[in-house]
Amino acid sequence: MPASMQAGNEAPRTRIRGPLTCAATLVSFIALSVPLPRLSGQASSIPEVQPGEVRTMPSGEPDGTQQATVRNASKTPMRATVSQDACLLAPLNITLAPFVSPGQPQIPKNARMQYQRACIALKDKKGLNAEKHLRNAIEDFPKYVPAWVTLGQLFISQQKPQEGRGACSQAATLDPHYAPAYLCLADIAARDHDWGEVLSLSNRALKIDPDNNAVAYEYQAVANLNLHNLADAEKGGLLAAEIDKNHREPRVYFVLAQIYEAKHDPANEAAQLREYLKYADNRDDVAVVKQYLADLEKQAQK
Repeated sequence: MPASMQAGNEAPRTRIRGPLTCAATLVSFIALSVPLPRLSGQASSIPEVQPGEVRTMPSGEPDGTQQATVRNASKTPMRATVSQDACLLAPLNITLAPFVSPGQPQIPKNARMQYQRACIALKDKKGLNAEKHLRNAIEDFPKYVPAWVTLGQLFISQQKPQEGRGACSQAATLDPHYAPAYLCLADIAARDHDWGEVLSLSNRALKIDPDNNAVAYEYQAVANLNLHNLADAEKGGLLAAEIDKNHREPRVYFVLAQIYEAKHDPANEAAQLREYLKYADNRDDVAVVKQYLADLEKQAQK
C-alpha cells in the first residue's frame, strides 16, 4: 500500500507490476489509518506497506476518536481473560496470548470497574469518556497494564503518537511479558516507517507467545515485506493465517497478496485476494479488492 518516503531515505526496491502497487489512496482502516490505493494499471515499485498493514486492509472507518472502536468479540469465542480483563482495540483484541502475566498483582475492584466503563465508552465510540475512565483506572492502580495499552491505542487513534508511545512503553516496563504492549509500539514504529523496529518489536512479542499471536506474525510479515525479506514475509503471513483459524483478521490475506505480487506469483496473489473476499465484511473494501482481482485476472488472460 503506497506511502511516500522522504527523498534520500528510500531503499532500492524491486520493480513489479500489478494492481496492488498503485500510488493513489482511497480510504483508511481502523486505528492505523492505512490508505488503500486505487487501481491505475501502471507499473510501480513495491510500496511501503503503510502503518497497520498490520491490520492490513482499510475498514473505511472515519478518523479521530471514532476509530477507537472495539470489534465484536461475539464473532469468535475467546479465552475468558480476553473479554473480562481487556478491551484492546483492533487488531490487538484478537491476540489470544494471556493478557496479564501470572506474576501481575490482583487488579483492585474500583480500577477494574473504571476499565470496564472505558470499554463501554469505546464500544459506543465515546473517546473522551473512555480516556477519562482509563485515566481513573490507572490512577487507582498504576500497574494496570491492559489499561495502559488501551490508553496508548486510544491516543494513537487520536493522532497523539508521543502520548501513545509513552503509555505503551509504560506497559512494557511494568510487565515485560505482556505481548500487546510491544505490538502497540510496533504500530507506532510502522507509522514512522521504521520497519526494523517493527520487526524487532514483533519478534519480541513472538518470544512471549509464538503459538497464539497471529497479529505479531502479521506485523512481522509486513516489516519483512518492506525490508524485502520476502521468504520471511511469506512465512510470517502464512503463520498468521494458520493461527487465525476463525478468520477474525482477514486482512492478513491482503498482506500475503502483496507478498506474492512482490514475488511475481500472480496465481498465489489471486488466491489470497479470493481468501480475503471470503471473510471480509466491509463493503467498500470488498468492492475495491474485487476490482483488484478482476484486473489481475485480466492480466493473466493476456
